[in-house]
Amino acid sequence: MHIAYKKVILGILAITFSITTAVAEPTAPPLSDRAIRVWTTTDGLPHNSVNHITQDSQGYLWIASWEGPVRFNGRSFQLFSQATGLPDPGSLYVAENPFTKQIISTGTRGGVSYFQSSPTGGHWLPQPRVFDRVDYALFTAPKCTWYGTVNTGVIRECDGTRTQYTETEGLPSATVLELEQDHQGRIWVGTDEGAAYYDAGQDVFRTLEQLPNGYSFGIVAAQDKQIYVSLDREIFVVDSEQLTVSKWPTRYPSTITELYQAPDATFWVGTHEHGLTRLTDATPQMMSVATGLPNNHILSIFMDREYTLWVGTHRGLVQFRQAQFHSHRAEDGLGYDYVRAIAETADGTVLVGGLGGVRRIKNETVLPLETTSKVINESILSFAIDREERLYIGTFTNGLYILENGQQIAHYNEMNGFPGNDIRGLLLASDGYLYAATSVGVLRSRINADGTLQPPNYFGADDGLPDEIIYAIHETHNGEILIGSMRGLSRLNNGQIERIDVSSVSDAEFIFGFYENTSHIYVASDRGLLVHTKGKDVWQLFDDDNGLPTIKFFDVTLDHEGNLWLGSGRGLVYIAAKDFDIALNDDNPATPLPHIFYDNHHGLASAQINTGGPPMLAARDGDLWAATSRGIGHYIPAQSATIRQTPPQPVIEQVTADGRAISPNTYLDATTRRVEFQFVGLGYQYPESIRYRVQLAGYDQDWVEPTRSQLNVSYTELPPRAFIFQVQTAYPDGEWSDAATFTLHKLPTLWQRPSIWIAVGLTLVLLFILGLRLRVYSVTRSKERLQHLVREQTKTLQKLAHQDSLTKLANRRAFDELLRQKVAQHGGQQPLALILMDLDHFKEINDRYLHTTGDQVLRRVALIIRESARESDMIARWGGEEFAILLSGAHAASLDTICERIRKAIMQADLHDLVNNLVVTSSFGGASYIPGETAASLIRRADKALYSAKHEGRNRTEIAPSDE
Repeated sequence: MHIAYKKVILGILAITFSITTAVAEPTAPPLSDRAIRVWTTTDGLPHNSVNHITQDSQGYLWIASWEGPVRFNGRSFQLFSQATGLPDPGSLYVAENPFTKQIISTGTRGGVSYFQSSPTGGHWLPQPRVFDRVDYALFTAPKCTWYGTVNTGVIRECDGTRTQYTETEGLPSATVLELEQDHQGRIWVGTDEGAAYYDAGQDVFRTLEQLPNGYSFGIVAAQDKQIYVSLDREIFVVDSEQLTVSKWPTRYPSTITELYQAPDATFWVGTHEHGLTRLTDATPQMMSVATGLPNNHILSIFMDREYTLWVGTHRGLVQFRQAQFHSHRAEDGLGYDYVRAIAETADGTVLVGGLGGVRRIKNETVLPLETTSKVINESILSFAIDREERLYIGTFTNGLYILENGQQIAHYNEMNGFPGNDIRGLLLASDGYLYAATSVGVLRSRINADGTLQPPNYFGADDGLPDEIIYAIHETHNGEILIGSMRGLSRLNNGQIERIDVSSVSDAEFIFGFYENTSHIYVASDRGLLVHTKGKDVWQLFDDDNGLPTIKFFDVTLDHEGNLWLGSGRGLVYIAAKDFDIALNDDNPATPLPHIFYDNHHGLASAQINTGGPPMLAARDGDLWAATSRGIGHYIPAQSATIRQTPPQPVIEQVTADGRAISPNTYLDATTRRVEFQFVGLGYQYPESIRYRVQLAGYDQDWVEPTRSQLNVSYTELPPRAFIFQVQTAYPDGEWSDAATFTLHKLPTLWQRPSIWIAVGLTLVLLFILGLRLRVYSVTRSKERLQHLVREQTKTLQKLAHQDSLTKLANRRAFDELLRQKVAQHGGQQPLALILMDLDHFKEINDRYLHTTGDQVLRRVALIIRESARESDMIARWGGEEFAILLSGAHAASLDTICERIRKAIMQADLHDLVNNLVVTSSFGGASYIPGETAASLIRRADKALYSAKHEGRNRTEIAPSDE
């Protein structure tokens, strides 16, 4: 039966079932405790239909696709098409022969080919063609393989002899869908008209009366010694010894297309129209398009050695991995991505608020908020819950809602006497008042007994606040109200506003979040974490001087173990309680803080933690929740502790000498100039974050860590001797793996060989003076050449260490060194100025036009800046879309003019060759050097000016005052 015909039959079956049986689609995703990732053709996958998945002994994943067999190393897909020698390059099945370790790929026209791996890349060995399209291969002995075909039954090939089995030999049908060998050694066959097993004594296939006819895509010889057989939408369990049959109690909503038991003993069921689920005896909880799958038709399921689950669909390769975090996103039922506020009700339900309204999460299931209030679809900024479980909800544009038991009991906004429609934070204080952080100051309103509010009053600039844009509000244990605004930290005590001066430790202005325990108050700011020790009444600052990866934090909280969590726009920072206690009690303000930085690679769909009221929650059950720009991140400590952090397996994929692939223990000619090693870590939990370190023993004195994107290293002009190249891998914060090694030898030139030394010695006896001069000359020339090569290599390495690879400008490291030197050497005779600039809304360019276009824009902007500056000006890529320019001399005196010239040049740049009608704008912050100030101070003032330019609307220049 042709595949097109099979699809028609499956479609008819699915339609019939949908008419005759009403199946409610479950809402709880079965894999919500894992991070999900999808690869499609846009990510390099040759074809979106993933017919089969396996893993070989080295650790590579292999994928059968319609374009051919594909090898995946976690970073890139390598397609083998014509090289297989198949009549048609499309691959339907791929697996490793457990006896020979060869990879087999089968095709649509009966083609079978074996891949033999080798250090130089490997090669394919086409086999004699099987009668018909081969959908499955089963290896039962070193020289015995069974093939399942789509029209001509089962083909057994042993010692080169092929035997065919069809309906005549007892098969229910010649259309074979599955092959399996049970614990008794029996061969089982699944067909489009039922399942059968092979009777070796009679050389025929037999069926069991208890098994009905139907599509049998899945047969599993399970770890419990039973045989699980899928037939249409049902599963039957066969006792492997007695061959008795029992029916599994669960019926699935459409035809089962894949049945798989993972190494951890979990059974997975894939269906034709409803996605994926675990095998249970309860109502199946389907993972489908509605909950994150790219397609509901499951073609293949596989779990690798890291216990990562892979699923093949018609729309890409899906990975479900155990990670420290997972995210509930728009496609997982949340309905929107941008989350701003989180709260927890008395029954442990987590409330989620963001750009799309309010949702609830209970037992990993996203549910609607049961209410008729319009707040359900408002843009939410903040939550508060009182003792009666009344819910106070602050919105972005429509004021404050109050709900009780799902019913709206009040709505306050500018229309009824509550100015400031954006409610950024809410506080139900012990004094009986509700306090709210708004854009017009701090709202205070007496709470009535029924939860409604009395007319409010406001605290603003006239009352002593530094400004009226309020981000956070907190009641301390002694009843003071702490207020975080855009211009600093204040307290409200007995009706009076007082500024809290932290200038002795920080120039922080934006105050985003608070947390308090018995001994400390923690404050998240734009310049680090501020901590107030109550007993000593002192403030401390923790920022990049302590090794933290960023200094702008939007919220802070402690979990139930006392560990510290900081939310930033780049991810979450975790600091163990014991490490933070050490830093708190250390007089050195630069005490290093051991930490873990959680970002996208740890399972967060987005590493951008948002501001909100509040954006982080340490729930009563110990879980941590974080509001991000792509859903709500969820951390389960107990699950995180069980994640296997076995180091990825390092593999040296290829070694070339002057461009020619070589094998281990190769002897290189003395003229060989360049040897390159290509390697990869075969780990799939977060492959982009795998760390590497390499060493060429006999040349390198110590391990060298290349960047995580660099998967090759090269050496030139190696001296004659034996070398061992070693590479190790590790996940972030994980242990290093054992080393993969590659040995090679470089032969000496003739004059370096002992036999030649003896001959030269005899010659020197006869021609002492001439031989001596020739020897000295040869050694001198060799020494000069080697010294020259060393100098050139040193220059190259120094350039790479101080150059941004994308824009070819100086990198931040080089710029910081120059700035410190300039400031240290500055005598005040010549002006000195610093410009920091940032491309406006650059993330939108990356999101809309992809990162390749974004990279081209960065290169073009770097060229514009270079053309607008003098040769004496230092230009650097500061990081991401930020650039820095150091001006000196008369040029620095024209700081504002130079900023405006560059800004206009960028805005007017013709970028139509990249994207039609693309206009890029930028914001500039400049600061002139004040004699006596430090480099850090100059950077801080320029950064502050840049922040002001962005806040005032972007595409403008702000110059820092010289009297700060």
